Amino acid sequence: MTPLQRAVLLLRDVFDYDVRETAQALDVTEANVKTTHHSARRAMDAYESRRVRPRAELAERTQRTLERFLVSLAAQDVSAIESLLADGVRSISDAGGEFAAAHNVVVGRDRVTRLLLGLATKYDRAIAPTLRMVNGLPAALIEVAGASGRIAPRFVLRFDLDRDGRITEIHSILATRKLTALASTVPPS
Repeated sequence: MTPLQRAVLLLRDVFDYDVRETAQALDVTEANVKTTHHSARRAMDAYESRRVRPRAELAERTQRTLERFLVSLAAQDVSAIESLLADGVRSISDAGGEFAAAHNVVVGRDRVTRLLLGLATKYDRAIAPTLRMVNGLPAALIEVAGASGRIAPRFVLRFDLDRDGRITEIHSILATRKLTALASTVPPS
């Protein structure tokens, strides 16, 4: 959603502003509020139809997929990695400008596999993955021994799965400020 759509949706649906009040608050026309509100609700409906709520069964499936993924990546088993990925899989990195990371979303099974294998070879240092719950689902907290400079010393790898259990999105969260709630498993040196 656009910032205007989010603002209209909040004012209309959360704060119960009427059309005129919303238009005045945002300095737009009432007609603009009506069409923007309609578009925002349509976007939310689309989001809700795709959204998978964390449940015990999904958490178990995600954990099994995550474990298989980490083993396949460590073994650099291309066919095993590709079998876990949906056709239009997307890899999204968030380093907050702090560490080296892909600046654009990487899309497609082949491109994502190549990216992951390339990163695995760059992260040739000893890594220590541990499973953690993040937003109600299992994720891997990966700590990199001896990381320095633009290499993140720790990051979280989390997945979104489709109904068939294939990975549709891989989220790599490297920004330090976004990992503060996850305690380190490696003692400081």
